[in-house]
Amino acid sequence: MKRSTRGETIFSLMKDFVIRNPLEEDAEKFEDLDWVLKMLYLYHGDFDRRDMFCAVNREDELLAVAHLMKHDTFEAAGHDEDRNYIRYLTYEITFAEQVEQEALKDALTAALIGRSRAIKAEHPQKRIVMAQYIGTDNHEELSYFLERGFTIYDTIVIFKFDLSREIPGYPLPEGVRVSPFALDNSEALEQYHRAELSSFEGVAWSINQLSWMQGTPEMANFCAFSGDRLIGNTSTWRITEERSATENVFVVPDWQKKGIARNLICAALNDLKQRGKSIATLGTHGTNRKAIRLYTQLGYELYGFRLTVGYEIE
Repeated sequence: MKRSTRGETIFSLMKDFVIRNPLEEDAEKFEDLDWVLKMLYLYHGDFDRRDMFCAVNREDELLAVAHLMKHDTFEAAGHDEDRNYIRYLTYEITFAEQVEQEALKDALTAALIGRSRAIKAEHPQKRIVMAQYIGTDNHEELSYFLERGFTIYDTIVIFKFDLSREIPGYPLPEGVRVSPFALDNSEALEQYHRAELSSFEGVAWSINQLSWMQGTPEMANFCAFSGDRLIGNTSTWRITEERSATENVFVVPDWQKKGIARNLICAALNDLKQRGKSIATLGTHGTNRKAIRLYTQLGYELYGFRLTVGYEIE
């Protein structure tokens, strides 16, 4: 170990750490790094301890945590014949304060790649990429991974809506209503899941991920119904005190191009405005011309970009 000029202890990390899977007693330690890590470890139905790695020092103090999660593309239905279809394993690395990172990041990245190779061995027919999302202005992080053989697989365009401006209104088709909908039981979760699967060509959050997200601060789902059938959605959740997401925008295929998506988004925007939020943001693939046209017509403006930076698992 060594001391900083401010008298704080900083770990050298050349020899003073080990990488291991989490232990029961680590749960309380996770909260010091990130409260969400603790909740993920304890309560996410899709979590697998083999997919998480802890870096600890000789005193068993937690220095960093890295974990993998299967992205909604991983189990996407209807793509088995397409050998080029990418199944993502998303990952995050979270560090404790005052820790020098590079040697530790190297070791954790190697552990994640090793675990991804084990998953690949279980699914040899799948094209698997281990990836995370990095803002285009984070040059240091981008350089780190690009120098180690990672490449850029996708560009996510981030748009914002200024909630001080007027929110447009649009007529709904006859017999369609839009209202908040709580996904607080298995029937509601299944109904939502089926609609999302049909809207995104077999790509959707798992039931466990969907249930997990309902615990996100300020989570709300604005759903469109034809009778009792759920036919569309826009979800919102807190990002900061001033900013919320407007995400998971979908309409089932037989109800598309009828103005429902516009109504769903505007219902969400009106709710956020009433709650005192300043901006709403959403992201879409840079190649999704249809979505970009919709969002810009509604009044969303360009906010930034995130890159999907990944490592293909052979």
